Amino acid sequence: MIQFIGTTFPRSFQWYTDEIDLISKIKDQITVKYENSKNLFINTTWFGPQFDNGEYNKFIDLVNNQQFDNLFLLAAADPVFLNRDQISELAIQSGASQIFLIGHFDTDYYFNFHSTVLMKYFNNYEEDDIILKNPTYTFLNYNRKPRDHRTELVDKLILNGIDKYGIITLGSRITLGEKIEDYKESNWGMPDTYGIPHDIHSLGKIELWQNHFLTIVSETEFWPWDNMFISEKTWKPILGLRPFLINGQTKIYNYLRSQGFKTFTHYFPEIELENLKEFEVHDSIIKAIQYLTKLDKTNLVSMYNDMLPDLRHNRDRFFEFSKEQKIKIDNIFI
Repeated sequence: MIQFIGTTFPRSFQWYTDEIDLISKIKDQITVKYENSKNLFINTTWFGPQFDNGEYNKFIDLVNNQQFDNLFLLAAADPVFLNRDQISELAIQSGASQIFLIGHFDTDYYFNFHSTVLMKYFNNYEEDDIILKNPTYTFLNYNRKPRDHRTELVDKLILNGIDKYGIITLGSRITLGEKIEDYKESNWGMPDTYGIPHDIHSLGKIELWQNHFLTIVSETEFWPWDNMFISEKTWKPILGLRPFLINGQTKIYNYLRSQGFKTFTHYFPEIELENLKEFEVHDSIIKAIQYLTKLDKTNLVSMYNDMLPDLRHNRDRFFEFSKEQKIKIDNIFI
């Protein structure tokens, strides 16, 4: 027996079918593996007492009337919205003696959902479309939602006077004047709530991409104690043949290397960019950009050409990795 609680993307969203298929596959595996148990399966996206969509109330009503042997929590489309205490409380309330944390949890049941949908939907670029043409801009730092860690970095870039070396966006505060119509092939059909189109499946304005050297990834999660979350924001420079630094959880670097990807922090001598305390991340990125601004265009091009074999490797590795994630999804409990 299996009970399911949770929302999914609306039918109008591009990932609707993919999320429904994912949930169906996991349901089937739970049914086969734990056929003689009472199982509760929750999609944690937009689930919790902080949301007013009624899903958490459904959970309370359900566990007040029956108890379960196993609790399965899925985080795929978004990060984990529940903290450790809330997860423990869900297990207690459900009566489950076993809890399985699936998807974007730091557990053996981790898989990366975003890589699987990007392989399906991301714009197909020829290498000549994306390779560095002319390092007009030292860095590119796109920020749609103005989360605190993104705003803090942008403020420091401006304070240190190095914003002039890059391309920056930040919600409605700093935009490129783009419209939803500009991204009709790669947009979810979502409004530009934050003043910037919700562009998931492209590299943005190609003339800006071609002419920037370093991508500063503005990941969704920042705090190192939260479960690791790797979204399309990290995969874009990998698909777009760019070195990158992460304004987010620095443990992502180690994970990427463990999965066969190349990272580029070693190109910044005497600048610690990994294993940092959270308040050191922004200052380290600032120092890295300052180091690059001291190099002329010839040196940047030379550095890029030195990186190019690793950049090509990363792009090829992404497609392998995406297939591996699909295999994990099909075999979660093996």
